[in-house]
Amino acid sequence: MTGFSAAPPIEPPSRPIGRRTTLVADPQRDGRLLGVDVWYPAAPNDQPRSEYVLLPGVSFMAATAQHEPPPAAGRFPLIVFSHGRTGMRFAYSLLCEALAARGAIVVSVDHPGDALTDWLLGSFVDDRTNEMNRVGDAHALLAELRPGGTVLPPELIAAIDHDRVALAGHSYGAYTALATAAGARGVPAHDRVRAVACLQPYTRSMSDGALGRVVVPALLVVSENDTTTPALTDADRPWALLRGSPTLRVDLAGAAHQAASDMGLYSELARRMPALPDFVREYLEATAADAVGPGLRPWRELLATQVEIVWAFLQIALDIDPTVGAAEVRRLGAESGVTVQIR
Repeated sequence: MTGFSAAPPIEPPSRPIGRRTTLVADPQRDGRLLGVDVWYPAAPNDQPRSEYVLLPGVSFMAATAQHEPPPAAGRFPLIVFSHGRTGMRFAYSLLCEALAARGAIVVSVDHPGDALTDWLLGSFVDDRTNEMNRVGDAHALLAELRPGGTVLPPELIAAIDHDRVALAGHSYGAYTALATAAGARGVPAHDRVRAVACLQPYTRSMSDGALGRVVVPALLVVSENDTTTPALTDADRPWALLRGSPTLRVDLAGAAHQAASDMGLYSELARRMPALPDFVREYLEATAADAVGPGLRPWRELLATQVEIVWAFLQIALDIDPTVGAAEVRRLGAESGVTVQIR
């Protein structure tokens, strides 16, 4: 299906951005293949916009990302992003594009065994295996993004500021970020992680000890209307146990579990795709209820707020511009429907 677009972007981009898609094979785990998307600040160019293919015959054009232009000059912080249960690496395209436009290289990875196709086809794995896989996937990806990595152009690897590495994730992806920083399921903590950003986090399967081993700065973004990972089971405990400085908790009124994902966009696009397979439409309609609906704030507005929150946090945690980041946190905390706690 052609003619569909994610535009407009969540916020006006301050620079061109590019997108690349590739595969990473992990030699430590029998060549386990990971689909990877990379968004990055790009040099001025005339490349066409990139295309996101949800399923064969179902696609849409990026809001702003262009197809594989050369990277911009300079070095940029790295954000490794992990999708939630039943997600996909590009199911957060609007968030990732916006963060790249602000000056980050954002790399999102599929987790085989817990991706959308696995759940549609019945090939999903059990929780313990999934958790081991997710942390192993983060390690494999970070290893490939070092100088000497072979799946991305050398000039793109060279654009990564390897002293400013953050892990981010939504729902089960927040588990990936926290567990990679802490070490879990027999996989050691990764020593390059400088901060973790957790959106609507799933944490209930992490022990108190594991949460207490997270000593890097951390962000928890909590949706008030989240019935999948409510604060009582998945935010209150990590808020009490995480030991990094600073640790931020931001509670969003009028937001549900899918507030950080593209599900609001998919809901809009699905209404314009009459030939969408029924099982896909049913999945999108069920999941989109956690992004749009009665009592919820407009999904683009919520995404824009979360871009601002994540970037302000990273400006502080990665020492990009702590003064500006702190001012942004104060400004956001004064907004209606946003509650900020810091320690």
